[in-house]
Amino acid sequence: MTHTNKHTSGLSARAIDTSEFAAIYETCECLFTYDNGGSRTFVLTDSNGVDFLAIQDGADGNVVIVELADAHESAHHYAREVLNRVF
Repeated sequence: MTHTNKHTSGLSARAIDTSEFAAIYETCECLFTYDNGGSRTFVLTDSNGVDFLAIQDGADGNVVIVELADAHESAHHYAREVLNRVF
C-alpha cells in the first residue's frame, strides 16, 4: 500500500485494494459517483464528517483514495475542483 501526505494542501492519498474500498464505501455516505466506462470516481463522507475522493481503476478494481483533511470545506467543493481539472 502506498501512502502519500501532502500537508501543504491538507490532503493525504493512498492506494487501497477493492476489499478495503468496499469496507470504506459501506460505512460512508456516497455524495457523488461518476462512471466514465474505464474508471469510477466517488465522493464520500464518513460519520465524522471526513470527506474522501476515490478513483477506482476499471481494469483491476484498485482504488486511489484521497482524504480531504479539512472537514470545514465541503466535499462538493473539492469534487468540483478535481473534476474541473480533470475534464
